[in-house]
Amino acid sequence: MVVPGVVMQLFDTNFTSLDWCIVVAYLLISIFVGIWANRYVGNIAGYLVAGRTLRIRLALATMTGTEIGLVTVMYSAELGFTQQYASLYLALYELVILLFIGLTGVVVYRLRQSKVLTIPEYYERRYSRGVRVLGGVMMVLSGVLNMGLFLKAGALFLVSVTGFTEPEWLQQFMVDAFDYHEPVGLKLIMTGLLLLVLFYTVLGGMISVVITDLIQFVILGTGMVIVTLFVAGEIGIDGFSEVVTVQNGYFDPTSTDNPSTVKSDDGIGPVTLTAQFVVLVVALMLWPTGASRTLAVKTPEIARKLYLCSTIPFLARRSLPVLWGIGAFAFFHSHPELNSQFQAAIQAGGDVNTQAAMPLFLAKIIPSGLLGLVTAGMVAAFMSTHDSYLLCWSGVITQDVVAPLMKKELTNRQRILITRVAIIATGIMLLIWGLWYEVSSDLWQYMAVTGTVYLAGVFPVVVGGLYWSRSSSAGAYIALLGGLTGILGLDPCVNFLNAQLLDIGTGITLGGNVMMLMTFAFSLLGFVTGSLLFPDNRLNDSQPAPDGGVNQ
Repeated sequence: MVVPGVVMQLFDTNFTSLDWCIVVAYLLISIFVGIWANRYVGNIAGYLVAGRTLRIRLALATMTGTEIGLVTVMYSAELGFTQQYASLYLALYELVILLFIGLTGVVVYRLRQSKVLTIPEYYERRYSRGVRVLGGVMMVLSGVLNMGLFLKAGALFLVSVTGFTEPEWLQQFMVDAFDYHEPVGLKLIMTGLLLLVLFYTVLGGMISVVITDLIQFVILGTGMVIVTLFVAGEIGIDGFSEVVTVQNGYFDPTSTDNPSTVKSDDGIGPVTLTAQFVVLVVALMLWPTGASRTLAVKTPEIARKLYLCSTIPFLARRSLPVLWGIGAFAFFHSHPELNSQFQAAIQAGGDVNTQAAMPLFLAKIIPSGLLGLVTAGMVAAFMSTHDSYLLCWSGVITQDVVAPLMKKELTNRQRILITRVAIIATGIMLLIWGLWYEVSSDLWQYMAVTGTVYLAGVFPVVVGGLYWSRSSSAGAYIALLGGLTGILGLDPCVNFLNAQLLDIGTGITLGGNVMMLMTFAFSLLGFVTGSLLFPDNRLNDSQPAPDGGVNQ
């Protein structure tokens, strides 16, 4: 707890040996679940979608456990810290979109009716095998890029909340053995977390994911309530109001000027509001890990209800971490000496950035014991996202890339083996990417940009296939490949493009959000044009009937 009159240091924490015991106990339980669940894996449907046996309550718990990941907590809290109340527009967007999907069943009802295991499998039924393979490749590419910084965000949380400092013997060993002078503590934590998730996901597949997600849902929910109560008690109503009245906080998301910073035009604004709305609409319907829960429920009607019941948990996952980030902003600004240390640490480079504000804040206001429970909840959030994502991408590699290219039908044992190998290979790629890529924008923006690589193509291909009879394979190819232009929204690409525009004297500058909108527009236009100019010779027999929908 914060002691009045005592000057705090940036990495002071209430995390003790008791808290470590709580966290380690939870991790051991996860290992046991992976070993136990392996006994019940008999075929690929059981491994990837738990045999399609999920009822509404279990599906809701596992879907919420997946989507309230530690990376979600970190990027939402970072937005709360950097954009304060203005960042709540994302929570409002998500609430409205989920209500619409849950009430109408648009897309998700028909998709579940198709009885496919994965979205690329739908591509083959509606278009062709080639579209399925390309769609699977695009999905995995976007997914691995999107997950690339999950490890770093999780490790940064642990380092910040526990006050972890790299032992001198480890630093000396790295210098003597490898002539390596950079800190390795964060990288080792990233590696350890990934190995644990790989262990129980490889063993148990979706069965272990569902069971661990249910446990994680309970632990994470408890942890989020504890954190919210302590943040509210520490900051108080007056403190939250002073964010805007005294501390020059950001309130209006339609304004491109963020008053809490010294830069100009670094706020949200209309272009960002539009781009983020488009991303969230498509992501909530068709992001692979969410869609995997839609495809795992018992009936199409449960798929629709799942979205309706997700409104409140998803609102909490967006808004509560933002509240913690706003609390961190108020806390640091009410302790100038601490804020100076924090800003100096950011300027010095290394592992400290604005994502660390929230865990550094929590480490000072939550007492020992409860801090361990909260940390276990956040580790649970980390694991629940990674296990589902790893299983999703590896399942796509097996079902939609490798299997369609094989001359002979793969057995269930072969499919499960390939999926397990793919989980490990994907994990290695994630580790490598997470170790070396540095983000210059906020974490959420990076995730939105990388997600666009997949989302821009999947939206016209799936929606067009479900609702437009003239959709063709040629249009699907163009739309999926068009998603590759989304990579241009990454900061290095944007900076390069702007430098070229500056050199030729256009006076035009592009941002990541503009590139995201251009990618969606390019894929949609390519899909429509390609379908009209190059129609398929015949409609796929498995295309859903035109009158299919929520009333069937």
